[in-house]
Amino acid sequence: MLTIDEALKLLRDGEKRQWLIADWGWHISGRGNGGVYIGLVRGDTADNCLDDASWTVSKGDGLTGFSMWWEGGEERTEYSYDPASRESWPLVIHRDFHGLEQDQFDLLEEFRLFHNLWHDRKTDNYYKILEDGTKQKVVFRDSSGAMLVDTVAIRKFCAARGLKILLQVDSVQFFDEPQEESSEEITDSGLCASRHVTNDSISGKPAFGRLLGKRLIEALPIENCGVWPYEDESTYEAFIIGTRDDGSDAVFTSDPDELADYFGNNADKPHYLTPIHFRKDVLKKYLEKPSLYSVEDGYLRCGSMWGLRMDNDHEDKVVVFLGDLGRDLPESEQRYWRSFNVRPDGGLSETCFKRSFLAEFADPTNPDLAIKFERRRLLEKWHEAFGFELYVEFHKDDAGVLTDLRVPISDEWIEFDRCTIAATKVFIDYLNESQLAKLAATEVARMKANDPDKPVRGIDKLQAWLRQNGGGNAPEDLIASLRLLQELRSKSAAHRKSSALTALLTDRGLDDESPREVYRQLILEPMLDYCRRLSEFSENHTQVSE
Repeated sequence: MLTIDEALKLLRDGEKRQWLIADWGWHISGRGNGGVYIGLVRGDTADNCLDDASWTVSKGDGLTGFSMWWEGGEERTEYSYDPASRESWPLVIHRDFHGLEQDQFDLLEEFRLFHNLWHDRKTDNYYKILEDGTKQKVVFRDSSGAMLVDTVAIRKFCAARGLKILLQVDSVQFFDEPQEESSEEITDSGLCASRHVTNDSISGKPAFGRLLGKRLIEALPIENCGVWPYEDESTYEAFIIGTRDDGSDAVFTSDPDELADYFGNNADKPHYLTPIHFRKDVLKKYLEKPSLYSVEDGYLRCGSMWGLRMDNDHEDKVVVFLGDLGRDLPESEQRYWRSFNVRPDGGLSETCFKRSFLAEFADPTNPDLAIKFERRRLLEKWHEAFGFELYVEFHKDDAGVLTDLRVPISDEWIEFDRCTIAATKVFIDYLNESQLAKLAATEVARMKANDPDKPVRGIDKLQAWLRQNGGGNAPEDLIASLRLLQELRSKSAAHRKSSALTALLTDRGLDDESPREVYRQLILEPMLDYCRRLSEFSENHTQVSE
């Protein structure tokens, strides 16, 4: 609850607060009751609303209905959906269902549409989706039940709509001790309030006070409403394009209008297609948020909001054309990429060169990209050859697991474990066990008979299928790669590190290698071979069948 002093401070603070209370009501036995409510006003209503302290916009306004009046001696009736009046609107519309269902609260539709707010129906909060794909909270309920609205957001809306914000407060406070009685009318600039304190036992307490008041808050200037044609002027980050004669970094803006092109524009300036180099870990932010971003072969996208062409077919860097950085990345993302910018070292990958300048199709060569390409190819070839899916669809909560099927960006074991778990899910956990077991029932039964105490799991079922259905050309030796992957997960990712992992790496001659190199040699390269050879096996089967 708000005491009468806190209520008055709320009014006086007005637009200085980051969050305005849009709607709140409280009733605390023995302490007090009251509420806060925001209205939006204009015209004569805005001009006259501070003539007295009583509320201008009430809870319950904003619903549909008919209005009746007399005109020229005749009764007129008209259906209306002008909330409250033609000059006032509630920001939060209250609807009750006579105690039969829980009351509902609707945010003014035009405000939601103006900011294109996303409504999280689980929390009843509203968010604005920013350029980088993240969500900015605009309206939410706090732990006390108060609905808060971002002050700048509502002032921007009022700027475009020609409205003013009317912050209304009514607070009744009970006191446990007698008070000095007082009564005053407060008429500060933009504020009208009535404050009374009296010693009256009718409330069951020695004294009570009431603060009833309103504060009129101006909109921002329309030039600051933030939507077209009043958007902020775009700025462009400068990136390293090479070195100067003195050895310092040579930088140039990514503004496409300032760059040279093949049509003779800005001939003395760096070209739009100047390659800009970045450390590979620039992608880590995007890899860790697969729900927002998709890191693909030659492309980075944030939903359908924006996308960036890139040359990521390198082991330790990413290359992007200078003009694309300015044209395709939001300003906040340009600043982020600038922090990973390094001096050019080498050129474009062969893959990127063929695609960008020769208009040729080119498969990626970097293992991170190649393994995803080869896995897709395997799925297609296998289904074409054998009529069922080798792997089942990912669960919705594992939808981003392919993102972590890659060489770890850092040389940290914790990232090695993350990527190992991803590879195990992709190549072992999502094997189509039911179909494999069904189509290799004879061999599965033989496995169980030979070792009754050993459960037949996914890898065993694939091996059984290859034995029973693959003929003499079945690449059964690939099963060893899956078992090694499972072993690595068990000894590194799924349990604490131990001497067992050290012994495994020593046995493979990798005890002095980095986690990145271990992953490359023991997981990524074997899984690439697994995909390619099973694809070839499937393709050969199709050709024989034809």
